[in-house]
Amino acid sequence: MQLKEESLRGQIALGWIMNLVVLAVMLLFMTIESILRDDNFMSLRIDPGQSIKWMAYLIAYYALMPIYIHGVQSLKPRAFRWVAVGLAVVGFLFFLLHHLAHWHAGQRPDFSSHVLDLVFHLIGLWVIFNSVQWARIPAVAGERRES
Repeated sequence: MQLKEESLRGQIALGWIMNLVVLAVMLLFMTIESILRDDNFMSLRIDPGQSIKWMAYLIAYYALMPIYIHGVQSLKPRAFRWVAVGLAVVGFLFFLLHHLAHWHAGQRPDFSSHVLDLVFHLIGLWVIFNSVQWARIPAVAGERRES
């Protein structure tokens, strides 16, 4: 059971890190696209626009989640694991709705403009699935009364 739990924690942490990488690559691609279009960075003015200030928090959130996953493993209340599930679901839903809003607005004209978003969503689902598996691992003897 210990090996399964350790494997799940590693997979969850890796998923958070991979989503951080994909998020950074998406921002990089948007910047390169604006340079190539020579449109005075119009795509960046639209998205993320003024909310770029919030990107610092978003990046910190994705960077700190692997630490959280490994930090709460030894805490007795299992609720901390379910908090990780909830945070994964919130992050997934935010970006899914964000992607759908861009698609609905016509800002994703072809399949290549969706690829990184789809990869981001698939990794998010992988994190959620593994987080639920990790949270459902039964408590060890002596831990049951406190969780």
